[in-house]
Amino acid sequence: MPELKPTYTLDGDPEAGLTAAQVAAEVLETMFFTEAEPAACEHAWVRAAQTARIRFSGSHHGEMLLGVSEEAADPIAASFLGLEPAELTDAQRGQVIQELTNILCGAVLSRLWPESTLALSSPELTTWEEWPPGGALHRCFIIPEGMVAISVRLEAAPAGA
Repeated sequence: MPELKPTYTLDGDPEAGLTAAQVAAEVLETMFFTEAEPAACEHAWVRAAQTARIRFSGSHHGEMLLGVSEEAADPIAASFLGLEPAELTDAQRGQVIQELTNILCGAVLSRLWPESTLALSSPELTTWEEWPPGGALHRCFIIPEGMVAISVRLEAAPAGA
């Protein structure tokens, strides 16, 4: 698939960064029972992170990546499911990371563009991908259990869309 160029960039929009930080903190606190604070992005941990990708289309086209550090994945999944970390299966952990990706993407996009019409794909587990600098909105967060990173990038609408 050819790489699509951004229609405009989110990284230069201070409101987008603030919105993403606020939404991530709200979602993690209310649905996953953990506090998130913006943190410096030191990405040594993301290569081993539990990662999911979700695509969106409609009035805006693009994708979001979510990475959850290894040490944070079990506590987040256990809190969401009401289980003890030792009770989790790999499948449950992956499903919770996918659900967190879905929730965060929908919440961030609806806050950025409340009048938009967007469809989200099903999230898929993947490996972290460092996108080329410029264009993507990227934020890292520290939570008591570890780290969380989100990246959102816009793409030009496919031909005929």
